[in-house]
Amino acid sequence: MLTLLTFALTFAIYAMGFSGGWVLDDITNIVENQALLIHHLSLGAIMHAAWSFNAGPLRRPISMLTFALNRTLFGPTPLSFKITNVLIHLLNGVLLLGFTRTLLRIGRDAWKTPWSESEIDYAALATVAAWLLLPLNVTSVLYVVQREASLAATCTIAGAWFYLRRRKTVLQTGKGWIPLVLGFALFLLLAAFTKESGALLPVYTLLLESLLFRFRNHAGRTSAGIIGFYGAFLILPGVAGLIWMYRIGLFNYTGMPFTLGERLLSEPRVVFHYIGWALLPTLADFSVFHHLLPSTGWLEPPSTLYSAVALLLLIVLAFLLRKRNPLAALGIGWFFAGQLMESTIFPLELVFEQRNYLADFGLVLTVFSLLILTAPKHSYRKARISVALLLIVFYAFVTAQWTYAWRNNLALALDQAAFHEQSPRATYFLGQILSDLTLAGHPALYPAAMRALRAASRVPRADILPEIAGVILSQQTHHPTPAQWFTIMEAKLDARTITASDLQGLQALVNCTVAKRCLPPPAWMHALFAAAFRTPHLSQLNFTKGNLLVLEGNWLVADGKPLSEVRPLDAEAARLNPETPQYRINLATIDLALGHLRAAKRDVALLKRINWLGRLNPAISRLTNDIRSREAKRKHARQPGHAAPIHPVPIRKRIA
Repeated sequence: MLTLLTFALTFAIYAMGFSGGWVLDDITNIVENQALLIHHLSLGAIMHAAWSFNAGPLRRPISMLTFALNRTLFGPTPLSFKITNVLIHLLNGVLLLGFTRTLLRIGRDAWKTPWSESEIDYAALATVAAWLLLPLNVTSVLYVVQREASLAATCTIAGAWFYLRRRKTVLQTGKGWIPLVLGFALFLLLAAFTKESGALLPVYTLLLESLLFRFRNHAGRTSAGIIGFYGAFLILPGVAGLIWMYRIGLFNYTGMPFTLGERLLSEPRVVFHYIGWALLPTLADFSVFHHLLPSTGWLEPPSTLYSAVALLLLIVLAFLLRKRNPLAALGIGWFFAGQLMESTIFPLELVFEQRNYLADFGLVLTVFSLLILTAPKHSYRKARISVALLLIVFYAFVTAQWTYAWRNNLALALDQAAFHEQSPRATYFLGQILSDLTLAGHPALYPAAMRALRAASRVPRADILPEIAGVILSQQTHHPTPAQWFTIMEAKLDARTITASDLQGLQALVNCTVAKRCLPPPAWMHALFAAAFRTPHLSQLNFTKGNLLVLEGNWLVADGKPLSEVRPLDAEAARLNPETPQYRINLATIDLALGHLRAAKRDVALLKRINWLGRLNPAISRLTNDIRSREAKRKHARQPGHAAPIHPVPIRKRIA
């Protein structure tokens, strides 16, 4: 009964956010991604949807496929996506409950503890209840695209639970190695291709192995098999993965607002924040986008040193507890294991809440094991259990406040802007929502939207999104567009490397121009693109430059320039990014429109070379049919008495 009440309470609290809309990356990854709409069941269509977005080095095809199922079955409204996310969260709770019970039962035997069955059941339920209701997990659930994190956690938890059960069998009987290896490999692949953080599964199980099974075989000696297991699943893939990522440029900090050294200095502060947000949160702590200036020295700011020392002491504490209280040590180690990928050397943004979705279970496990399972049994037992229950109630209360803020985008934007006044993204988010509402039929909000966008424009380190939104809003509402918006954008682009947010803003402005809803003066647009191409380090950022070339080409078409002038831009984008198919698809479409059938055939041939798993079959089929159709028309036109009709091919290009 308590278990059902826990899950029902979790669903009810998250249901307050079901009425919310799409947010930020939801738009590009899901709403504007037409590949997610599967019109017919075929391997090509499924693969096209699964591999349709460049969301990471492994492309996260399993996550994208679940988005495609949502969109195909229920349409492009966020409700079904959010309900699915909450159901995944509840499923993870079920898996964690089973995993925790198994962990505690094996731990009781391995560590010779006096835990009874009822104590194990209540401790597992209390731990999972706290995790389900943890406010830090809200962003991973209600921010739709972050299903990538929660679904990867599903595979990781299932894999860790599977490991516990099969490893216990191998330890007791010496048999069962083949099911252990094959099953673990399956869960690892599922987790990693859902989101790259799923590749940490062997790190989590290594912790379990070191504290529960101690690398022993059924005879009590060191197991060569388990040493080889981790060599095969952790050491070799880890080294190979790092080499591969280095070769494809994933350690390139060019274009980031900080260096590798600054990121490594900053992350102790970030991780220390994560611990506070998990265990003793307030509503003001949480945000879809956190603003944290990078550390430039051990005392710049001083919290850099304090945080690093505190985390080091926590690691030492876990080491000292490994024999006296191995469950608490396991929890601390679990949390740090979850930070190994996204809080270390990779050139990612400094802080995001969803990076803790599975890692924070370790913190909860440590705290609740100390409160409920600490020996001796009767030492302040009632007080400790009361504290555990109060923590669960407290987490539920803060989570309810946070999910209520997600009830609609305006409420969320007002909440974020109020608590995070110096965050470029939080302040822009408010301006964007007010602009959307203005354009949706609430013209009285125009002054408020413009005030919010001007305020966002002035926030230190702001990108060009506020100015872009101001231009689009003024153009579509037929208000004068101040030239200063473009002057500010040029100055920003001249001062720093262009970012993904800058590109999204330019894309929005170009799309508005293509649709004839915006008519910015050509001289202003020429100056803006010139500034974009002058940004520092652009020559080292092939993907960014390719996107910029495509956008300029789209704008030139909208400005009336012939396709013959646009083609060199798309050809350069395709040359710079030979493994990104959208650039080649763009070029083939232009070649068809120009009647260059040989060039179009070459484009299709190059697409076929990178068409692994049939993911490009729909595009290749469409282009091939267009080529054949045009060849047939040419042949027909050469017959006496027939003239060749002209049917221009529409160009539909997007940022790859």
